Amino acid sequence: MIRKRGLSIRYKILFLLTLLPLVMLGLYLGLAIKVFQDDKIAYVFESSSSVARTLSAQATAELNSILNTAKPVMQEFIAKRKFDDVALGVLEVDSPLQWIGAYELSKTKSGEFTKLDIVEREAGAFEIDSSQVLGLDQMLLDTYYKGRSVHVPFQDERVLIIEKIGQDTQAKIFVMMAKVTNLAQAFRNPSGVENFLVSQEGKILFGPAGTESANITTKVGDVFFEKTKTQQYANGTEGIRQKNGDELLASYSKSGFGAMTVISVVPKNEALKAVTLLIRRSVIFMGLLLGVTVILSLFASGNLTSALSDLFLATKKVAEGHFDIRVNVKSSDEVGSLADSFNAMAEEVSRLMQETAEKARMESELKTAQTVQETLFPAAKAQMGPLMIVGHYEPASECGGDWWHYCEVGNKVFLWIGDATGHGAPAALITSAAKSAATIIERLKVDPAQALSLLNRAIHDVSKGRIMMTFFLGCFNKDTGEFVYSNASHEAPFLIKKGEAPPKKKDLIPLNDVVSPRLGQAKDTAYDQVSIMLSPGDRIFFYTDGIPDVQSPDKEPLGEREFIKALIAVNAAYPPIDKSVSDFVQRISQYRKKTPLIDDVTLFMCEYTG
Repeated sequence: MIRKRGLSIRYKILFLLTLLPLVMLGLYLGLAIKVFQDDKIAYVFESSSSVARTLSAQATAELNSILNTAKPVMQEFIAKRKFDDVALGVLEVDSPLQWIGAYELSKTKSGEFTKLDIVEREAGAFEIDSSQVLGLDQMLLDTYYKGRSVHVPFQDERVLIIEKIGQDTQAKIFVMMAKVTNLAQAFRNPSGVENFLVSQEGKILFGPAGTESANITTKVGDVFFEKTKTQQYANGTEGIRQKNGDELLASYSKSGFGAMTVISVVPKNEALKAVTLLIRRSVIFMGLLLGVTVILSLFASGNLTSALSDLFLATKKVAEGHFDIRVNVKSSDEVGSLADSFNAMAEEVSRLMQETAEKARMESELKTAQTVQETLFPAAKAQMGPLMIVGHYEPASECGGDWWHYCEVGNKVFLWIGDATGHGAPAALITSAAKSAATIIERLKVDPAQALSLLNRAIHDVSKGRIMMTFFLGCFNKDTGEFVYSNASHEAPFLIKKGEAPPKKKDLIPLNDVVSPRLGQAKDTAYDQVSIMLSPGDRIFFYTDGIPDVQSPDKEPLGEREFIKALIAVNAAYPPIDKSVSDFVQRISQYRKKTPLIDDVTLFMCEYTG
């Protein structure tokens, strides 16, 4: 009896030859999609976290700028108990401030405040009271007990900054209304990311249109918002699943002003649209691949079996993470093309994996180098006997080539500042070498000229003459007021002699009596030194060439002339040097308007207090 034939061996072979590659390619596709999805989520987190940090820094900078502008007005009010022409002058300049009011806790009505005085840019145009700002007394009371607060009661670009000055019954509460159009617009601009500036209580101060004054928990839930307040880290990211099942990718960055937080939210399905497209195209590609395989299997099952076996084994290796595998198929038909496509795909994935690993390694090394370099610099402010020192440093990239330092050796204070050729990691290595050498040299109790000779030898041995460094080293005698210095082709610091009248350009004395070759130029260079006597009140301003090179948004450099004008302006009334330095840095920042630096900016000022 002839048995009924089952499925033809030809079709069995066809079934086997198509099923196995399909399964393995599906596994590979799943792995590739998983890797791509994880990478996409990581990229979205990094991007949204970067946006949150940027907006947090912008909010802190703008609100601090407004508060700094208003501080003289508040101080004048405390001294005179009223706003005078100084306050009006501050509001009439090109400032976002529109209105300032002074309040104190009522002595007759518990929990209420008495308005003491106001000053406004346009008389009678606007006056803040409880009828116009719902809950104003509660805002004032919260500020009275908790400190500074920020509110946006009008749901537009106007913001209220409430500041407490003084303690107990003598405390004064100042309410400042300012327009922060750029800040409000930064949060309202429509994009794939929703950004929110949130108060400590969870109220949305700025966000996409229609969300102001709402509670952020309606967007991200109670758990995530509470984490942003309790986490010890200033920045963070987390995935959120909402009650309706939707998933969000959220990032936050805490602001240093008024306990505010910037939260950026991206719907996960929006972030992974590219993954959906990848799946759709991959399914189409696999369908086409399967069809071609079936047709070719009907004509060349033997060759096809061998070729698909190789493909199966290679796909398995790829699924295990061996992206360097290649398939050697000599067939010139579609199976050979499939093998070529597989090889190209595996090669491209392998290249991308290597590039990703190398990029991650380089970024890690740069962050490590930046962290290490930050330890090379001293505290920005110090008092060493009769010498007060205040400094500022801002690198043009992750690692900088500038370095400044001060140290106390016996009755002497040594002041160091240098600038290596260029900036970035190579220049940072030279500054590290300079710091290491200086640590040893300062213990030898040598004079500035000898110290530069020793430092020059160390720099030359490290860089072999390829990277050099300008340097200025001064030594101040705390007992006599004598200042001895030596210069290795560095920008000459300016001596500012204190006089009865504000300083002029002629009163800025460059300390350039000695100028020697740069460090690292020649191994046995000898350096000269010269001494001067300082009088109580005298100041010395040290800097690097990155300051005159600061560019405006129009690519116009600051230049020596504007640099000198700024230096004279911040010392006009001989204020404390920490204010002079902060005012100088603020002028530079206003000129740049966040234009990237082309060179590191380093400066510090010292004052002989006598």
